[in-house]
Amino acid sequence: MPTTPEQTALSTISLLETRLRRLEHSITGADSGDALPTKAVSTESITTRLASLEDALRRLSTHSKQIQDILSLHSRHPTFFDATSSPSEPPSALPDASVSSIVLASATLYPTTASRLTSIVDTPIPPAEASTSLIALMPRVARLDILQERQDRELADLRRRSAEVLERWYTVTVMGGGDCWAEWDDRCSRVEGSVRRMEARRAGNDEQ
Repeated sequence: MPTTPEQTALSTISLLETRLRRLEHSITGADSGDALPTKAVSTESITTRLASLEDALRRLSTHSKQIQDILSLHSRHPTFFDATSSPSEPPSALPDASVSSIVLASATLYPTTASRLTSIVDTPIPPAEASTSLIALMPRVARLDILQERQDRELADLRRRSAEVLERWYTVTVMGGGDCWAEWDDRCSRVEGSVRRMEARRAGNDEQ
């Protein structure tokens, strides 16, 4: 039975909707099982379904960072997405000799890279008990961080108070003691002068 153009268009739109749902599920992880076209949806006009597809694509490109990156890459390098180019041609504007020289110059890196990848594969995964014990220690580590912050604040306060005590000791004891010694030296000098004058007068009286 030959198909009409409308049936062909509806079948094509259904395939596009299925691909869109799969793409949305691959990117966002949303369950698209309920979003497949039903009988009620399939009876809509071709224009309405195309408009719905465009709206869904617009929403997906707006809310998906991956789609935005792909569109940006396509706008900057459209030849990367050119499916009509021969797969045997390298995706580069360089001649074959330049491409070959670049590949040969990096040939020594391939065994090294392969060895590193093999060592990564051979690296044993730590046992789950170690990770579980570390996770169990996280609340204790958080409490220790809070305790350390409180101790840091207390030490800062003690340093400030020690500086104030040292400053007061220097002002009262050292500088005050120096002033006291200066005053005593002045008083002793005056007393010594008075004593010498009295002794001089007494010596004069004894001579008479």
